[in-house]
Amino acid sequence: MSRPARSRFPSCQKFACALLFTAAFALVSLCAPAHAQYVGRVATTQNNQPTLRAIAVLEYTGNLDDPTASRLVPIAVWDGENYQPGGQYLAQPVPLTVQTGTQYMLEHAGTPKGFFDVKSASNANGSWIAIGNYQKPATPHYARLHRSRIPPVMFGGGDSTPHFAHVPAGDTSRGAAKTSAQNNAPPVDSDRPVLHRRAGDSDSSSGSQDTADTHSNAPPIDPDRPIMREPAGPMPASTAANAPGGEAPETVTDTNDPNRPHLFYGKPSNPEKLDQETKIEIARLAGHQQDIEQMVAVSDAVNRPVHSYVYSWPDPDDEAKLKSALESIAQKFLAQSAPPAPSAHETKTIASHHTAQKTRRTAAKKPVAPALPVLTDEHFTAYQLTYGGGATLVFSASTGEGDAARYITLIAQPDFSGTPIVLFKSITSWPELNYIPRMKLIDAVDTKADNSAQLVFALETQTSRSYAIYSVQNNAVQELFPVQD
Repeated sequence: MSRPARSRFPSCQKFACALLFTAAFALVSLCAPAHAQYVGRVATTQNNQPTLRAIAVLEYTGNLDDPTASRLVPIAVWDGENYQPGGQYLAQPVPLTVQTGTQYMLEHAGTPKGFFDVKSASNANGSWIAIGNYQKPATPHYARLHRSRIPPVMFGGGDSTPHFAHVPAGDTSRGAAKTSAQNNAPPVDSDRPVLHRRAGDSDSSSGSQDTADTHSNAPPIDPDRPIMREPAGPMPASTAANAPGGEAPETVTDTNDPNRPHLFYGKPSNPEKLDQETKIEIARLAGHQQDIEQMVAVSDAVNRPVHSYVYSWPDPDDEAKLKSALESIAQKFLAQSAPPAPSAHETKTIASHHTAQKTRRTAAKKPVAPALPVLTDEHFTAYQLTYGGGATLVFSASTGEGDAARYITLIAQPDFSGTPIVLFKSITSWPELNYIPRMKLIDAVDTKADNSAQLVFALETQTSRSYAIYSVQNNAVQELFPVQD
């Protein structure tokens, strides 16, 4: 009885299996960290183009055409599903939003106001900014319509009945009508081009005769016609003899333009000092400033149609009514949240206990309504954030001066009766700015490229400034970026 033959290399098979398992495990472990380091998902469209839309704010002082100082602050990048930090997105080490050559479109409520080309970037206290040049929007060129020299003429003498071009044989009425129409045609324009037949019979004349007749009937050569230029060098005598007027045509000279650019290897002798300019601009725009101007900037790889998000009032009087209503609401909110006033016995250094008690009892019997504060620095804006949507109102104001200054920001929408319903409010004071920043509206911008706009606010403290994106949907206001934990 024979036994089955055993493998001659059992240990080699086990080692090979173990080696394959180890290699597969190592491949999986190498792929895991690479996936974890990816900052976000990049969605693609039907044409396999990435859906990336960067949102930034241009800060400048002076005129936009020639600013005293300016810088671009990236806010966020929409990757198709989520917002990614604009100052950290694909930083290697410079983020994608501030790389040299990136172009942003400056907008005001969705309307283009020019372009901003990134020239250089810098890391200022852990936040990336960009500097560059402002470009005015290109002026659209429209084709001018010229009046025709031959005016259109309607044939038929007022008969509106359609006529066919083919005239049957023997139909003399239509032939006579056609002849009369030709006789009544307007005179031929003198500037109208005319085709001339060659001299002689074209069927029986020879090729040499046609050539001679063509040259004899050719018009004289225009001395102002364009001439093809030839390379510099001696000109053949035959070419000079056949030139118009017996003169040689113009040729390219060997003289080079002194202002033409030259390509060379090496370091330029006078390079631009971008680092020094960047530090000056950061110092000018850092901190809390009152004269700074801000404008939303958008960078997108796809050209999208222009859509304005400014709300059009059906009745001009509605704007004044809603603004007045929001002023009254803001005054009431500020009065209710005002700090309590000191009592009479606290203000006097020497006061009797009996007088203080009598003052408190009188105040308890006759409560006095708090006085409405006087509003200053008011800003009222109305947007239409979605197609066919109603008005979204943003109102901001301040009251007081110095350490007693207080700030309020309201987001509201009118109901069917025209009464504004407050959806969001933010109230802070100068001492509280370090942990409750002041909200200042920048603009409404389409951050997701879905034809609906969101609101961009500046969050200002006593020493710093940041930006946030808010959405207004379903009678609610939500902060989209940065996401609060």
